[in-house]
Formats: sequence, C-alpha cells, structure tokens
Amino acid sequence: MSLKCLSTHSLLELISLFERSRQSIIDGEGQRLHGVPGWDLARMTSMPPDQLAAWTERVGYAGHYLAHHGDERIAVELLDDANPARYGYRCPETFRLKYVPADAVAVYAIHATKLLNVIAELLEIPQALRKGIASPLLDGSLWHLGKARIGTAHTDVWLVRGLTQSVDEVFRHFLAPTLPDQGLILSSNAALPDFVRPPRNYRFASLRDVIVDYVAEPCLDINLLHRILATPADGALRPQLPVHFDEYSNVLTIRSKKKPWHIKGQRHAAAVKYMYQQACNDRWLVDAGEILAAAFPDKQSGKSVRMQSLFSGNDEWKDYIANPEKGKYGFQLS
Repeated sequence: MSLKCLSTHSLLELISLFERSRQSIIDGEGQRLHGVPGWDLARMTSMPPDQLAAWTERVGYAGHYLAHHGDERIAVELLDDANPARYGYRCPETFRLKYVPADAVAVYAIHATKLLNVIAELLEIPQALRKGIASPLLDGSLWHLGKARIGTAHTDVWLVRGLTQSVDEVFRHFLAPTLPDQGLILSSNAALPDFVRPPRNYRFASLRDVIVDYVAEPCLDINLLHRILATPADGALRPQLPVHFDEYSNVLTIRSKKKPWHIKGQRHAAAVKYMYQQACNDRWLVDAGEILAAAFPDKQSGKSVRMQSLFSGNDEWKDYIANPEKGKYGFQLS
C-alpha cells in the first residue's frame, strides 16, 4: 500500500501501533510474540479492517485474555476450543466457561518495511539509499532510513522504536567510530528529555511531533527538522507553529484553514519563506520593506515595490497574509 492511500490520521495511528508492536506477549506454548493483541488493536485505530490488514500481519495468538472482573480487567488463561474461530476462558466472576473470538486474542505486528518506506518517502530519500530498512539493528529496535536533504545538507536519518526502554543501548551504538559524527534519530514514541545530552552531534526528534497533523495527506515539517538539527545539544526548541511553509514544494499551510496555498512564482515564494522564517523567530508582524527585499534580493528597485504590486494578479494571497498595521504584514491565522 502506497503513501497516496494513507491519511495523516491513519499514519499517526500506525506509528502508535508500530511502537506498541515492540511489546512482548506470551502465547499458549510459552513463546514470546512481539505485537499488539486484538483486544487493544480494536480500540487503537479507526482504520477500516481491510486497510489495517494491509499494514499488519498476524504473528500468533496470546496465551491469555483480559476479562472483566468488576470494574477491572484481569488476565485469564485461554483454552483451546474445537471451533478454531474462538477460544475459551473461565469467567473470573462466575467461573463459567465463556468464549472470545480468535481475532480478539490474535497478536498483530505492523509491517515494519512498509511503514519505514513511507517515512523514507516523506523524507524524499531515494530508493537506492534505503538499504538499511531491510536490516534492523539492536534486535529490531533501530533502522537506518538513508540520507535525506534537510536544509542544504544531506543528513543520515535513523528511526528508533522503544527509545525509553533502550536509551543506553542506542547511545552506545551511536558512539561507534564507524558511524558518521552527526545525524538525525527519529523516535516512534517520545524523543529524549531536554536534560539528556545526545551522543556526539546527533539529534533526536519524535516522529509524531514532526508530522504536520492538521493536513489531510501526510507530510513532514522539514523546516522543524532543520531547526532541530541546528539546535545546540543543550538548547531549547520552539514548539510547533500554527503555520508551516515547505520551501521545497512552496506550499503554505495554516492550521486554521482547510486549503493550503500552493505558491507559484519565485518572488512570491521568497516573500512567504522570509515571513515564515521570521515567525519561527517569534516575529509575527514584519515590515513590508523587509519582505520585499527578500523577494527582490537582486534589485535595489525592489524597495519601491508595494506588496500589492508583488502579488498583483493573485488575489489568493489576501486569504493567507494579513495587513493589520500600516506597512506591516503577517500570516492570516484566523
């Protein structure tokens, strides 16, 4: 299943399931399975069954079931039944034999290769550079996605699962002299706490935090990733903004608006890019002269051009750029 068939909401659900797929569940024969039991899967996703089936695989059946006991749910042993579509268990309240569908106690794991290729696609990593996706490291907790262009440089990117449980092991791995001195490590759960200094010049980010969650189709905030990479190891990072500008596709997205602005024209894009860069520095109102200077970097005459002239023939800009004060402009956030 390709990225085109996946919504942003579904991708966020798959990332949560991917993180949970690391948990260990004992089956009826005492073997360890890694995945999400059916009783949790049903409440963790709103994806249609046929779509979910394309992203998951059944790796076995749990040896227990969480049955209701008063206001709680407790683990009870599952019993094989002559009907393969169900399992039996003793009700902890009545001690009578009850049954549960086999699908509810099956253990499902996310197809790691499929999901990681989606993330690599969002990062625009060429297929030829994704060889690490097929070779998981650290017992299936770490993958090298390849090199992505973030800002002006190509950066090695990894994805880690279960970071909070394996942070020591992950740090030791990235201290190896055979690895690059710097890179980006995306976590399918939380990133590192602010007080934890990352190894060497690596930077950590939560994958969920860098996904633009207010648009229908999945995309990553590449500018945010660039800021994370540029942030000192002990520095603080500004939270996600209500506006996002993708300088590679020249698309402006404002959280409060359903429709993104696909900007055409080099000077238009340069002006919006400058405004976004200032917003990242908490300057939400910018002098028109500054914006025009960014749009006309090669012409002194650009200083005499008005904003209305810059965007002449394109009334769409007024839906995204406001003029609340004379000579000052900012994004139309309402």
